[in-house]
Amino acid sequence: MKKLGNYSKIVDHLFWISFLVFTNPGGILFALGEDSGDGGINVTDLIMIVLMACYVAIKKNSEENNDQSFIGLRNALIIFCIYYLVVFGFFVPTLKNNLNYSLVKSFVKMRHGVINIVLFIMVYEFYLRSYKLFLKYFISLSIFVIILFLVTNMMGLDILPVKVMDRSFVDTQRLLMVNYGLMPLLITMGAVGMTFKFRIKYQKLIYIGFILMFICWLLSIIRRNIFGTFIIIALSLMFYNYLRHKSIISLSRVIGLMVYALLIVGIIQLTFPKYLEAGIVAGQETLYVIQHGETSAGKKDARMGLGKDFMQELIIENTMFGTGFDNRWRTSEGDKAGFEASDYPFLAAIAMSGIFGLVFFIPIYYILIKTMILDVKYLRNHQFDANSLETFMLILFLVYYLYDLLQYMNWFLPLSLFSHSGHKSWYVFLAMYLGARKVFYTKEINNVLIK
Repeated sequence: MKKLGNYSKIVDHLFWISFLVFTNPGGILFALGEDSGDGGINVTDLIMIVLMACYVAIKKNSEENNDQSFIGLRNALIIFCIYYLVVFGFFVPTLKNNLNYSLVKSFVKMRHGVINIVLFIMVYEFYLRSYKLFLKYFISLSIFVIILFLVTNMMGLDILPVKVMDRSFVDTQRLLMVNYGLMPLLITMGAVGMTFKFRIKYQKLIYIGFILMFICWLLSIIRRNIFGTFIIIALSLMFYNYLRHKSIISLSRVIGLMVYALLIVGIIQLTFPKYLEAGIVAGQETLYVIQHGETSAGKKDARMGLGKDFMQELIIENTMFGTGFDNRWRTSEGDKAGFEASDYPFLAAIAMSGIFGLVFFIPIYYILIKTMILDVKYLRNHQFDANSLETFMLILFLVYYLYDLLQYMNWFLPLSLFSHSGHKSWYVFLAMYLGARKVFYTKEINNVLIK
């Protein structure tokens, strides 16, 4: 029995390490020579085989059969995935008489849709088994990768790949990671930890990770991420006050958070003063665009309206089933051609998927929102433990999806099911949210029984 226990732990370690490498944080796979830009079979597919082998090797948790939210979402995701593969992979290209269509090539590119659903199932199972192990490896690896990224930029060493791009409204180049993996979750972790005053294991490392991730957002000069950090903090604070039956806006807590903010600003001022200034300019520019619908240089911003005209035309021409699988929506080459899915994700999702695609995806959001409402009600009506890691993880993912739902334009962004890490993380965190609530309520029931 002892040998079996050790074997089980080894599988858990192997799964989480392989999984985090699979997400390619900081583009570490590219640094090791991996190039998956052509959409063909690559090392991540081999890692996926390792992950599946780990899943097959473990004894499954019977508790998942009692988790109606997991069963409902799993079934809804599988149904949508089947629709996605059949309609996008065969029906739409045939309907449009696409001369370049190849069934094999199409499904090779669309395999990421299946991978996302498989990941959802596997991550849920392993979260129930060893979520503390995930947390340990995730925080440690994320901090390590971000430090490598910062060292690469500060010392000019060739450690991790860096994307250097111009930013129109500032005389400072953007420095971006090739891939952020799951690391943006550090922002929500730090925000929840600070606002809820959790006293848990890894607390200091979580704050360090938060600061480092925010520095990365400043270096990228991506306005939505810089502003998003402050929105997540504000959302976390209001959520805390709501759960504690306090005034939604608490002056004392705001002052406390401002002290944290000044400390972070001081650290950034000492390390990357030029990018702190660029971040401030980015904030000012964002407010100007929101107020006037154009940049301070007088350039119209189509994102303030319904987006680009050709997108609207594509929606009208492909209302029911969409344009189908179209890799231009999700590549840098496509961005240059005007297919800017990152800037117009809502329109891109409608154009690609059509009305039927959206209808097939809606049940997933219905179950998610219904589950979140139940959890919020429970937390509001019961005292929760600020020293509990289980409570922290549940609230973490509630805030993550609350923020996700606030971004209306991203509602159907995960619908494309493709390979980008930002889309994989949506499904992975969905599995972790369901796992977190299962662990949380199991502990709550056990505490009641003990009492």
